[in-house]
Amino acid sequence: MLQNLRDNSRGVISFILIGFLVIIFALTGVEALFNWDTSANQAAKVNGEVITETDVARAIGNQKQQMINTYGDQIPAEFLSDEYLRKPVIENLVQGKVLFQAADNSGMVIGDSYLHEQISNSQQFKSETGVFDNTRYQQLLRNMGYTHGTYSKLLSEELVINQLQSGVSTTAFTTPAQLNDVVALSFQSRDISYVILPSAKIREGIVINDGEIQTYYDANQQLFTSDEQIAVDFITLSVAELTKDVSITEEQVRKQYEQNLASFVAATERHAAHILIENNNAEKIKAVSDKLAAAEDFAKLATDYSDDLGSKEQGGDLGFSKGDAFPAEFETALAALKIGQVSAAVKTDAGTHFIKLLAEKGAEPPSFDEQKASVEEQLKRAEAETLFVAQLEKLRDLAYNAESLADVAQELGVKVQNSGLFERNKGKDLLANAKVSAAAFSDEVLQEGNSSEVIEIDSSNVVVLKKTDYKPKQVKPIADVREQIINTLKDQKARTLLNEQAVKLIADLKANGKFDELSKANGVELKQVKAVTRSNAEVDADVLRYAFSMSKPQTGANSYGSVPTSSGDLAVVVLEAVTAGSFDKVTAEQKTAIVAQLGNIYGRNDFASYQKFLKDSAEIK
Repeated sequence: MLQNLRDNSRGVISFILIGFLVIIFALTGVEALFNWDTSANQAAKVNGEVITETDVARAIGNQKQQMINTYGDQIPAEFLSDEYLRKPVIENLVQGKVLFQAADNSGMVIGDSYLHEQISNSQQFKSETGVFDNTRYQQLLRNMGYTHGTYSKLLSEELVINQLQSGVSTTAFTTPAQLNDVVALSFQSRDISYVILPSAKIREGIVINDGEIQTYYDANQQLFTSDEQIAVDFITLSVAELTKDVSITEEQVRKQYEQNLASFVAATERHAAHILIENNNAEKIKAVSDKLAAAEDFAKLATDYSDDLGSKEQGGDLGFSKGDAFPAEFETALAALKIGQVSAAVKTDAGTHFIKLLAEKGAEPPSFDEQKASVEEQLKRAEAETLFVAQLEKLRDLAYNAESLADVAQELGVKVQNSGLFERNKGKDLLANAKVSAAAFSDEVLQEGNSSEVIEIDSSNVVVLKKTDYKPKQVKPIADVREQIINTLKDQKARTLLNEQAVKLIADLKANGKFDELSKANGVELKQVKAVTRSNAEVDADVLRYAFSMSKPQTGANSYGSVPTSSGDLAVVVLEAVTAGSFDKVTAEQKTAIVAQLGNIYGRNDFASYQKFLKDSAEIK
């Protein structure tokens, strides 16, 4: 196309067009060709500051990755769509912008040394040996769509917002009255008596006839309807599986190694350590210089003297550099060193450095023995990828109108597998993948009976499937659910009878009846517990929870109630007295913990209110 432009750029029309472009450049600048609408890249504006579509796209990408890392293939595909994530992502960006503006207006800043420390100490940027790896750092930033500058700005803003949040939250406090109320409630004790009316004995006497079973079955068809199910044949094609069958001779490996050797370009990486003296402190610089001259241990000196908080605990270790990780003066001095040698004092904008070269790699080509395994794997992978592309095209062609995937599998020399019947979103292994499940229940496969399109699990792994069996939603025969219905009806009738028994028992108690005598008459055991607390392990958990939800009894009277238990029984509970918690029974450690917990709760609430105030007061477009 460029050659055509050159060939046709000599006519009158071309000169007119070029002249027109020159005028545009002169009047508006080159951006005018690409940015006719200056607001085209604007997603939102907060108090005059723009949140760009680039910011939104990057935030959506990061959110998707976090969700995938957390939930894997289990997350529905629609939850990862840009449309689904856009609104909450913009809301978060707006909230972050509002908070940062408030912090910035309050004069809050993050120092360069602290920012550097946070980056250096971040686990995600460390090598397997636990030291900061600049190569890994740069690679991860590229993957996230950041440069060092944009990432540092983002991290600085997040740290400032955290500083603001801490400043607001830590101002919360607990008054003596609040603490007293919490202690009175949290350490409260209650006197209770209760009996448990068992359901098993009542259920034994309940008889369910055929008419009741049929009536319940007819009225609750939806409870006995099974979901639709599908069974599919499927063929998987992956580079990893194809690689297993690829054979490579040593001659091929050696030939590839020699080709690699011929094109080898030394890319020296230098492993550096340093001692940083900030503010060019002359006294400190001399002290370090003298100790180095006396051949004292560099790593220990870094720990004792370096102002670089991110590396001093690692003996000043900064990891490897390809020549672009550190300031130019630093890199120049590092390149001049021999392994184990320490430089003289080197000044940069950060301060004065003493630099040590720990190791080098990449200057000499690796030997054949060192590279044999990786070259062999490289050749196998390359051949498998070529085969994958060819097989993929054949799979598309063969599966398109195939009557059976078994024939396709035989033609490709791979295995065909069958899923067995499974319900939508309830498949196992590969069938649990959201893309695969959606394809299986698509009209193309389910209704029309065609093979699916080739489904890309990832760039080197695909699957195609075809229906072999199907069961629509259907109501199960009454014979299959008869026992289920009988148990349900017995449970319902037992609950009704238990409730009637409990109502009568409570009425008898209120009529000045004695609980011990009434419990014996009902054939149940009476349990009486004095000063029971919320954490008591001897009282039935359902009874205890209910007892602490009951209203405080009036003077000279009791409170009554009943509660179902998790075992299906029914408990009748009498609350006799409530005693408030007392400071005398609370240890100093417990008081401290309560104050801290209340402070956290009040602090979170205060910050949430502050956030809402800032957002409500902001001009957001």
